[in-house]
Formats: sequence, structure tokens, C-alpha cells
Amino acid sequence: MTQQPSKKLEINSSLLLNYPRYFDIDMRYYPGANNHQKGVNRTKVSVLIAIRFSIITPGIVRWLYGINHRLALEHLNRLEKDGLLRVVKTHRSPDGRVYVPTYTAAKFAEELMGIDIHFRANRNPALQFNQNNVMHNLINAFVMLRGIHNYHSDETYAPMWTGFITEPEFQRINSLSAARTVDGAVLLPDGLIAAIEVEHSFKNKTARQAILLKYLASLKNRDYSKIFLFSQSVKIFDDIKRLHEQLFEEMPQRFDKKTRAPLLSESDAELLRASIIYRTKLCEEINEMFYS
Repeated sequence: MTQQPSKKLEINSSLLLNYPRYFDIDMRYYPGANNHQKGVNRTKVSVLIAIRFSIITPGIVRWLYGINHRLALEHLNRLEKDGLLRVVKTHRSPDGRVYVPTYTAAKFAEELMGIDIHFRANRNPALQFNQNNVMHNLINAFVMLRGIHNYHSDETYAPMWTGFITEPEFQRINSLSAARTVDGAVLLPDGLIAAIEVEHSFKNKTARQAILLKYLASLKNRDYSKIFLFSQSVKIFDDIKRLHEQLFEEMPQRFDKKTRAPLLSESDAELLRASIIYRTKLCEEINEMFYS
């Protein structure tokens, strides 16, 4: 867990000084040679998911460990019995429930990660997470874990990225008001850093403009070198592309009232155009897992 960070990691940003320790957390699931080792490995990964994303569900467990729904429930209920998780019934989850970590889980995760965890338990576990963000957080967790668990058709291991930092972690270390809080950041195999954004709903042009300006500030600050967009819908991607192209044409013609400079220079528009990447690879998987 104390791997040396890649030499290609740029360290011009205060955020980047904090990235390596999160990227070094091993989130890959290894089945184990026997049932005991399998159980130990699953406990470790499940606790880390619950701590790093604030929730975990049977659906995530079922997919990641390649087991059925009953076994996924048994696994999470066992962790609840052991005092590591608490269950919350909610219609916001495709499973009708989520599990949140306990203080015991936080202490266990601290040992695994080697990072201090700022954990605040609540007598009512339903108040430990934002109910409105359940679906978004689950898709985000799936995308980040899916990138770690990627294989070629011949079963050769081929991760899309080797480590990640989650949205709550990103928010915790982000003291830059100009930096847009993204859904996470990942360390690519070539040593570069990409922001991760999950787009599961349509946004208007005003919202898109604000997002683009935040992206631009972060790209220039070298918080990350590209932005990967993921969605369950190709139609959402088409809408984002349409609005982006309109804004790339319009914003250089509009001026900031304070600085009297264009909202976007032509070179800024080109930087954004080249840096925003629409990853359609997981559309069907996200749709099948969360919307079917």
C-alpha cells in the first residue's frame, strides 16, 4: 500500500500533493484461494467502499464479487452483525436499501488505508448520507470500481485506471474555490490524472457554462489533465455535446463585466474541446445495473 507514486504525476497543484496516498489504496478485489481468504478480502473491500463512497448496496456487492443477490445480502448483513455497517431502507436505492459505515468500520479502514478518516457517526444512520444523491453516488462507485476491474476478452487484466480519489475525499482536500468539485479523479496507467464526472440527468446551458469555466480553471491549474464523462444515456451525451459546441462558439464573443476579457478565449475553447472525453463504454452497463 506504500507504492511510490508515478514520476509523471504533476505536482504543481496543492491537490496533487494529496493525490498519491489515495491512489495507492488497493481497491481491486482478489477472490482468494479458499473461503476464509475470500471472506477476509470481501470484508476489506466492502468496508473501504462504504467508507470512501459513504454507502454500499447489495447491487454493488453482487456485481463486484460475482455472486447472487441472496449471498450479497448475507455478506452485508454479516458485516452489520459484526458492527461494521448499518442498514437504511430507502426507495432511492435500486435495492431498496443502503448500508452505511460505523465508527468501527472507520477505524478498520484507517488501518487499511494509512490515512486519518474524519468520520462522524449519527444515531440515525439515515442522516449519514444525502438521500437525494444515492443513485448518483452508487453509479459513481460502480464507474470507479469498474475501471479498476477491467479485463480484455481473453481475461487479461487491463485496468482503465490504477487508483482513484472519491468525491468526498476530493472535497476534503480541495481548498481551491476555483476548482470544480468533480465526482472523483483517477490515476491513468500512463501516470496522467483524469477527472471523473457522472452525468445522469440533463442540465441547461447556464449550468453547462458554469461547469466549463470550473473545468478550465482546474485544467489550467493542472489539477487534472482531462475530464472523462460517463452516463447511462447516449442522449444525455448528445445534449452535452450540443450545448458545449454552442458555448464554445458563443463565449469568446461575450465579455466578463469585471475584467472586460472574453468569457472564453479561442485557445481556452480548444483546450476544453480536447480535454473533455465522452466515455460511452459503460452506458449499457450502467443502464442495465441501475435503470433496468
